[in-house]
Amino acid sequence: MKSGYIKYLVYFLLAALVVVFIQFYFPNPINWDKNFNTKSKNPYGLYVFNKELPKLLTTQTLTKTALSPYEYFLDNEQTASKTTYLFVENRYGFDEISAKQILEKVSNGADLVIASESFYYASNIILDTLNIKTSSIKTNNLHFVAHSSKKDTLKIKNEYNTIFTVKEPEKFTAIAKLNSNLSFVSRKFGKGTIYISNTPILLTNYYLLNNKANTFVFAENFAAFLKKEHIVWFDQNYDSGEIESSNSIFKVLFQYKSLRFAWYTLIIGLILYMIFYGKRRQRIVPVIEPVKNSTVEYIETVGNLYYQENNHTQLLDKQIKYALHFIRTEWGITTQNLDNDFKNKLQQKSLAAKEDINDFVYFIIHFDKNLKYTQKDLIHFNHLLQKITIDYGKHRK
Repeated sequence: MKSGYIKYLVYFLLAALVVVFIQFYFPNPINWDKNFNTKSKNPYGLYVFNKELPKLLTTQTLTKTALSPYEYFLDNEQTASKTTYLFVENRYGFDEISAKQILEKVSNGADLVIASESFYYASNIILDTLNIKTSSIKTNNLHFVAHSSKKDTLKIKNEYNTIFTVKEPEKFTAIAKLNSNLSFVSRKFGKGTIYISNTPILLTNYYLLNNKANTFVFAENFAAFLKKEHIVWFDQNYDSGEIESSNSIFKVLFQYKSLRFAWYTLIIGLILYMIFYGKRRQRIVPVIEPVKNSTVEYIETVGNLYYQENNHTQLLDKQIKYALHFIRTEWGITTQNLDNDFKNKLQQKSLAAKEDINDFVYFIIHFDKNLKYTQKDLIHFNHLLQKITIDYGKHRK
């Protein structure tokens, strides 16, 4: 028994030594994925910009949130004329409702600053509202319109980049261009202003730390458009508890690679110990057969009796009652009035087609126990139940 434990311990130590050797003597490959994560130190992360932005702001206050604008506005109210809303490649926090609320805030005097390569989901509402179209072409030399000298030209690593085309150029102010194509524009919207850039890549670690190319100039010019007193940055990677937990022992463990690896090794070792030690001491647990539930079999037997008697009317009557009971108990929809409100709620819960919902309600309303229904009617109603995903048999189990 003791020799068996020693054998497993030797295997574990050898495996740990191999992993340690790989960690220390083989460098990790550089991750060139465009993650735009404010916590990432990879070339295309926003770690440096996240740390430097407060220094670039003079008297403004910076608030960060991982909430969507819709969620943020539920509990926070700022004066629109004193607020700038910032988005840097936020792909998941810009829903349709949020986009409309942001536009309303801007029309009341707020500023909106967006830096994004690709405009996903509802962020297209912003472009459509401003009559802006995007396309990708082979161009990578960016310059600010106010500075036309060659030394102020910033070269982007990627050859293909997104550009803007606008229908009403007289309403826009060109801030920066990729060669002769619009890359950074602004436009008045109501009482506020919207700034849109399609080169957030120039805000990443790679370009901010590239002193030879002077690409950090873009971040300085970009921050200059955050003019309002209050800046709200919608950052999907922001951790609202990172300040409070700065002294946490777990934060220190996971912050440093060597400590993180030691922690993982300890956890894995404890798990392996419990597995092998528990196998030796665990006693046999008797298998107790659960009480068999014969309710379903009983219902199937009764259903077969109805079917053999060809009493389709009575069977349909019971199916309708069970279906309505399922809708009331499982989906919480009242079935007292089968009106348009009932149809809309049923469609939201079942995700069925509107035509199927209408056929289902029409069948129930016009069902008459005094009429004699055929097997075809029974099959038709069962098909409707399947389309609306009503499974009261499963519910009864």
